[in-house]
Amino acid sequence: MGKGDNDAIFRAAAADAGKVVLTKLSWYVPHVLSALEQKLEMYKTIESKSSLPVGYRMIQCNSIPVPKTRNFTWRLSAKSGPEKPHWIIIGFQTDKSGDKEYNPSIFHQCNLTNIFVMLNSKRYPEIDYDDTNFTQQKFSRVYGDAVAFRTKFYHLEDLVSNPNITPADYKELLPMFVFDVTKQSKKLKNSVTVIQIKARFSANVAANTETFAAVISDKSLIFQSDGNKMRVEY
Repeated sequence: MGKGDNDAIFRAAAADAGKVVLTKLSWYVPHVLSALEQKLEMYKTIESKSSLPVGYRMIQCNSIPVPKTRNFTWRLSAKSGPEKPHWIIIGFQTDKSGDKEYNPSIFHQCNLTNIFVMLNSKRYPEIDYDDTNFTQQKFSRVYGDAVAFRTKFYHLEDLVSNPNITPADYKELLPMFVFDVTKQSKKLKNSVTVIQIKARFSANVAANTETFAAVISDKSLIFQSDGNKMRVEY
């Protein structure tokens, strides 16, 4: 996203400017040791020149300035092939970019009254968030969707996956808007997907406001055997 030290550090006004320096980067990967029976099956798969599909989740984050308007539309991207979005998370920030004296982990609700996502002609959610009014403490639906994300994403029970974000914390610190787009029609799954975000505010958005979108998609690769070893095909 092109962010630098000023967006990675939060400091007091009187403190000296800091700099992020990476001297070592480690990637911890679990190693699975197969039993002899499973090793034999793997050798047979390699010798038979079989293909093994492997699925994983990909996270893509984008940002864009928001104009001083009450209605905002962002054509995020167009995706095709097996990669399809399953979750889209939106956040807004005002006067947070490029200044270490402002905490970049805090987001703003910007007087938002409604927001939805379009995947081609399909919208999520189908029913508007028209009852949203943060000033009048009306944000139960967007709050509920946000705190339910962890439960749905990790397929855990509510008591185990509760993020412990209170409504007050959500309003003042973490007003993130989470869209579950996992349920898609077969027609949409087999076509190019155009992602659009549409938002409405009760007043013009303040200057120097930026919006962020994290798109979590399912993606797959193929392990292809040539009879001697496995190679990866994207």
